[in-house]
Amino acid sequence: MSGVQTRKVGPDERGMRLDRWFKVHFPQVRHGELEKLLRKGQVRVAGGRVKANRRLEPGEDIRIPPLS
Repeated sequence: MSGVQTRKVGPDERGMRLDRWFKVHFPQVRHGELEKLLRKGQVRVAGGRVKANRRLEPGEDIRIPPLS
């Protein structure tokens, strides 16, 4: 599947919620769209399914599917 991105959480983003991280890096993605991607398991952190309130740690990988 092309278009899938992997981003690493930076040291200054420690403790940031995943939904807030998305708002900073992908402002075009609405909260409802993000929730749907999370429910379907398309957005993953450190290889696992997560919820929007997940707190991030530096060095973790975030898998981002192709966004329209």
